Amino acid sequence: MNWQAGKRGHLRLLLRFLLFATLIGAGFWARSLPPLRVTPGLAGWWPWKPTTMVTLYFADGRFLFPVSRRMPTSDDLPRAALEALLAGPSAGSGLTNPIPPGVAIRSFQLAGGVAHVNLSAAVFGEDGDTHAAETAIVETMTALPGVTSVALRVEGKSLAESARRTPLLYYASAIGLAAVPVSVTDPRAALTTYLSGPPDPELTGLPRDVRLLGYEHDPADGVLSLNFTYTPSVRALALDRPERMRLLLLGLIAGLTEFPQVRAVQLDFEGHTRLGMGQCSDLLRTPQPRPALLNDERLLGR
Repeated sequence: MNWQAGKRGHLRLLLRFLLFATLIGAGFWARSLPPLRVTPGLAGWWPWKPTTMVTLYFADGRFLFPVSRRMPTSDDLPRAALEALLAGPSAGSGLTNPIPPGVAIRSFQLAGGVAHVNLSAAVFGEDGDTHAAETAIVETMTALPGVTSVALRVEGKSLAESARRTPLLYYASAIGLAAVPVSVTDPRAALTTYLSGPPDPELTGLPRDVRLLGYEHDPADGVLSLNFTYTPSVRALALDRPERMRLLLLGLIAGLTEFPQVRAVQLDFEGHTRLGMGQCSDLLRTPQPRPALLNDERLLGR
């Protein structure tokens, strides 16, 4: 027995020596390899390259439709976002571009938070209606960090000197969140408008029998706490259409965080920790920041 134990001990020492020698040899071999070179064309494929989520505003035929797209982080991000907007939505998304095809950037400069944009004359289109195009540009630009307003020109002619972001309310639709501009100046007024119902029967907001029980805004941390009635209509919607319920809650959060004084929104329905079967539990009773994804471009049209 002692002889067998000694033999096993020698084998373990031999295995450790071989492992150590292998590691040393691998180290010398790795040091002899030439430096790894990455061709410029492949550099963009490395997963650790920093990116930023950008929101581009297209149209679903009737309303603004925000599209979330991940783009490389750089000092040229605002111009790159504008170029992406002019290029239009991805094929197969079912969306349209409020900006007519053929529009080009004549010049672009970001100074003091103002994006100075000069575009080609094609932006006027045949009917001369520039409102939808202007809205898409301003909303896309001012959604970027560091951009507070847009000075928009067409062939050098001023279209808007200092256009600022118009608050948006986001309602659930069959394909995602639709954005509706509203003429309000504070989150309380925006919530009142939202609770009055969506402007179109194809859009979904909170059921009309829902009442606001509590509204509390903490300016120190920017959290807006809301308490709503938990009605049979809320329960039925959460049970029958759980994805639509989740989408409208995300839209409510997105609409209220349009205002800089609201950093996060805390939703409560009379103390209920879940709606329906619990698909929205993670959105309730804890502060929720602005959703990182409004409409994931990769899922549109599928």
